Amino acid sequence: MKTNSLYLPFLFLLLASFPILAQEDGEYYSLEEALAANPKEVYILDLSEESFSRLPESLMAFTNLKELSVNGIELSEMGDIWGAFPNLEYLDLDDNAIQTLPSSLSQLSRLKTLYLASNELGPEALKQIAAIQSLEELNLSRNTAITGADWSVLASLKKLKTLELLRLNLKECPKVLGQLPALNYLDLGENKIEEIKLSFGANLQNLDLSKNPLHTLDIQAEGLKDLFLDRTKIQNLPNQLAQLNYLSLDNCGMEEVPSQIIAYSQLKELSLIGNEIAELPESLTQLQQLEELLLSNNTLMEIPAFFAQIPNLTELHIDNNLLVDNNLEAPMKKLKLLYLSENLTGPSFFKGQYMPALEELYMSDCLLFGTPDFTGATKLKSIYLDGNMIDKIHPSLVTLQELEELDLSNNEKLIFPKGMEKLPLISLNISSCIGMDDLLDDDVVYEFPAFIVQLPKLESLEVANMPYDNLPKVWASKATLLYLDVSGTKLSYEQIKEVGLHHDKCDIIWE
Repeated sequence: MKTNSLYLPFLFLLLASFPILAQEDGEYYSLEEALAANPKEVYILDLSEESFSRLPESLMAFTNLKELSVNGIELSEMGDIWGAFPNLEYLDLDDNAIQTLPSSLSQLSRLKTLYLASNELGPEALKQIAAIQSLEELNLSRNTAITGADWSVLASLKKLKTLELLRLNLKECPKVLGQLPALNYLDLGENKIEEIKLSFGANLQNLDLSKNPLHTLDIQAEGLKDLFLDRTKIQNLPNQLAQLNYLSLDNCGMEEVPSQIIAYSQLKELSLIGNEIAELPESLTQLQQLEELLLSNNTLMEIPAFFAQIPNLTELHIDNNLLVDNNLEAPMKKLKLLYLSENLTGPSFFKGQYMPALEELYMSDCLLFGTPDFTGATKLKSIYLDGNMIDKIHPSLVTLQELEELDLSNNEKLIFPKGMEKLPLISLNISSCIGMDDLLDDDVVYEFPAFIVQLPKLESLEVANMPYDNLPKVWASKATLLYLDVSGTKLSYEQIKEVGLHHDKCDIIWE
């Protein structure tokens, strides 16, 4: 047989790749299956579905093991078998009942990841862990008995990048954490730390101190990018965090924005959710890199005019406040997402002419009697106006040539303007839009809105709990419709089938 000369090199490469493929496939989820295989071809072993209290010595047969997971089975003894795994890089022993670590654990010279969260480890365990100098990721969270350990022994972990120490009842931040040169991610959440004064290495980028009674944070961390201080009692922030991109101060009981934040010139996202802030300082305009501002669940009464001077702001969450005034007098040129839900804003509150780039608008549960005037907000793609008392839709809605998603559910009986069929809607929800006078009238029937069947791109339609008893026969979107909710209507499945809509093409909910 004549063979194409180009085929032979390809065949050679394919055959040469078989050992690599076999190595990647050496993954097992039961000890029985792994023991039945060639032990040297077992590379990944997950025994989290087993039910033994001590690791069996038969594991020592898997000398090429790279990853081992045994979590959530109340394992109490690890066994002194760890010298058998010279290639082990990943060890997950979370959620067990381990109290001590065997001496042979230090022989895992290539181990990079060690998870020991939610065990019963005592102070002595840190010594064995500190001997594994190859470690890059360590989780000791929820080992409350380890609290009083000599944390200084961890100074030997020069390669450690990720350290999680949640819920250890720590009252102080271990000073050794400032001596770990490679440390990139540190989580000290849910402890009892009140004050931190420490200099961290230049590689620390993510620091989580949430759910501590922390009131003072005096740190040096020149590379820090993400800082989480949620549910703390923080009063004093570091004066300089030159590289900080993300700051979260949710649910801290704050009545005003901390002045130190203004110095964080590289800040891109600021979250102040769930505080008691009633007024915003104009100095926020100094945050020229700010892209996302989260102010949900505060007591703000206005959108200040100076928001237009934050040039890169693309996302604004100001839902569930006390908003009554919109003082904008200039465009927020890059704003794409605006959350105004759960405010008593009124339809005139929204100023579309100052939202030229807006793509998503959320005004759910605002006690609106009509939709806003959307004039000027020509880039809108998603509008959520559910849970209001709307009966009339402003004609400007039909001019939104990029609108794909519209939710008007749980309003009054809707009056649609002409031209709705021209919208490029993909998703439409008008469920439970019934006039107050019709709620108790079982005989009331509404005419199915004619524009809906003319929408050519519609994929999802929800008209649940609407008094419709008849569907138009011709649908422009019949071929594209993927989801149809007519539950609580007077329509039967027979009528739906007559239109040509079937379960094999569309997920239909009608009862």
